[in-house]
Amino acid sequence: MLKSNAIMRGIFEWALAIVIALFVFFMLDSFVAKSARVYGGSMEATFYHNDRVIVNRLAFLFREPAFGDVIAFPFAGDPSRNYIKRVAGLPGDVIDITNGHIYRNGERLDCEHFAGLGRAFSGNVPFPLVVEENSFFVLGDNLPLSEDSRSMSVGNIHRDDIIGRVGFRWFPLNRFGSVN
Repeated sequence: MLKSNAIMRGIFEWALAIVIALFVFFMLDSFVAKSARVYGGSMEATFYHNDRVIVNRLAFLFREPAFGDVIAFPFAGDPSRNYIKRVAGLPGDVIDITNGHIYRNGERLDCEHFAGLGRAFSGNVPFPLVVEENSFFVLGDNLPLSEDSRSMSVGNIHRDDIIGRVGFRWFPLNRFGSVN
């Protein structure tokens, strides 16, 4: 009788530990940080296909996304997957694509993330456009391969749809560390 009580107590303790671990994991994944997988080459050379990253869900709790932030948001075609793109336009910004160059408020985007990647196509969104209130214009770092705000299927990303800021790659291990 004593041995069966000890076995039952051991099973209960293990089950309780597993339930607590699952609860902690669920809380962290839902409210603090989320692991995400990069699909395709739209963010090369910052991220590559199958890279694993951490999305900081708390990054925009006390501030709004800024120009250059890499954000994650649900893919419209499959909400179980996420898009990872860089913020290239803030609410109220005027975005234009002329002769293969992207302009933000009349200034050509020649920043390190978009430069030298070929001429930007304008997609099927009419330009120039004004980024709506509470929305963000996003681009992939690899402009020729990126489906982003230049496409009506993606469009501008509403603030409420942003999952968080991508700032850390945990796989592959040879590129482990923070990213910008």
